[in-house]
Amino acid sequence: MTTTKWYAITGAVSLLVCFIMLPSCAQRNFDLTPLEKLPKPDAEGWITLFDGETMEGWRNARRPNEPHFWTVEDGAMTNDADNGRDLATVANFKDFELQIEYKTMPGGNSGVYLRGRVEVQILDSYGREKMDKGDAGAVYDQYAPLVNASLPPGEWHKFDIRYVGDKLTVKLNDKLVQDNVTISGVTGGALRRGVNEPGPIMLQGDHGKTWFRNVRIKPVDM
Repeated sequence: MTTTKWYAITGAVSLLVCFIMLPSCAQRNFDLTPLEKLPKPDAEGWITLFDGETMEGWRNARRPNEPHFWTVEDGAMTNDADNGRDLATVANFKDFELQIEYKTMPGGNSGVYLRGRVEVQILDSYGREKMDKGDAGAVYDQYAPLVNASLPPGEWHKFDIRYVGDKLTVKLNDKLVQDNVTISGVTGGALRRGVNEPGPIMLQGDHGKTWFRNVRIKPVDM
């Protein structure tokens, strides 16, 4: 059976299951986009997930057939603060390196979900002395960041993330905030299925206005 036929059959089955089991399947991501359908990797293996112009390759994370209410502004994708929806890649990933830039408003709150289930927290934590499990760079409610690496709200921040197996390392603005920590369970707000299964990159869009740009991923072979 060809790859094309296999994806067509599994997609049809997924739709049938979804109709039968609604709304229980609302958070599931049944269809896997083959990596060969993603933009071609660069010489170092990085795949661009956001081209700065369109929302192609992204969808409503929890209800894939409904609008996501995200748009492109000045080369960045941003949520509609009045119609907040979580946004996810159509493609699913398991082991990878991820680079993503973001900025928030004062008091901003968002997050980057790895495999759709493990949230690396985005928060306006600038100037805080004591960091906890809900600050910028935290693995939400599991690990506090090692340092406060936040810049003032309105400035661009950069995450460099490596998630392989159950080990996670995160840098925020080139400062180490998570050092090869062990992830044994999902964080709050996770999509369904197990923590170690492939899943999308999901951006939290229901906690206020946030912007993202320069999103790229490099799949890692174990």
